[in-house]
Amino acid sequence: MSAHARIKLCNETSYVLQAATAYTLGVASKTEGWQVILPGDCVSARAEIPAQAQAFVFAKSDRAHAGEGLVFDGLERFCIGENGKDFVVEGRRECRRRGYVEANFAPVTGRGANLLVTFTEKNNYGKRRAIMAGVQRLLSDLQYDIGVIDGFGGRRTTDAAAAYRLRFQVSGKPEGQKLIAQLIKTARQKAAERGLILCNKTDNLIWAASGELVDEGFNSSGWLRVAPNQCAQAINHDLTDRFYFYYAEAVDDNGQAIIRAGRQRKWSGDFDMCVKNTRFSIIGTQNCRARGYETAKFVKIDTGATSKWLVNLEE
Repeated sequence: MSAHARIKLCNETSYVLQAATAYTLGVASKTEGWQVILPGDCVSARAEIPAQAQAFVFAKSDRAHAGEGLVFDGLERFCIGENGKDFVVEGRRECRRRGYVEANFAPVTGRGANLLVTFTEKNNYGKRRAIMAGVQRLLSDLQYDIGVIDGFGGRRTTDAAAAYRLRFQVSGKPEGQKLIAQLIKTARQKAAERGLILCNKTDNLIWAASGELVDEGFNSSGWLRVAPNQCAQAINHDLTDRFYFYYAEAVDDNGQAIIRAGRQRKWSGDFDMCVKNTRFSIIGTQNCRARGYETAKFVKIDTGATSKWLVNLEE
């Protein structure tokens, strides 16, 4: 038997994915990411998995895509690093104390030197159609009218791609994954111009959560890591409603809540929403404890008619 196993990660969705892999071997564990996987592409996970270890995987859609997008998770908790940045984490205890977010990973089935994980959607595009669906998804994220994202393309998709190349002066008429690579750069730039942005104006690390009204009811999500004197995007889509919500708390270098004058250093309001310790997206504000969650009091903000709103978290 091989001393190590390799995991091949294949993306058959219409989204650009950010993936992380992990393993446990006895009491030892390790997590590594992020790897970008284009629609229709396969990559080898960076981490080498010891032959007797249990492997796990977690993936989510890239921030180039508006909204929550896709999340592939499970029930095993590991530490993950900051969005879009390479990380390697030894151990999976006390993630937040060490400055990491907790996420739930799914087990990788199978044994042997080569393991395969394929990410799919309900539409079940397959590799070839996933490439076209990825082009359509990104064009749609950039507000081009491509009709239905079906992976087949057509006149609308062709016209939208031509309009995109002309507007952003893309030379050479790239197609397929080369076009996707161009679209990602543009979509990430546009992503910075929308949504709810939280800026940490303190010298401490801040963990934040956001809330908004969606079709099914109120939705709360977190945790967002906001480094000292930096900003982070809490909601990644145009703000089309009037009211949004946020909650945040500061921690010291040991990951402990900061207490000043007998009170926890946090930014809170009067609107109750559900939260939990690990990465979360929770629909509904009722019966939080009965559903296994905690309750936090969020600040309610009136954004008016703007598509982007910035909040300064100050001392």
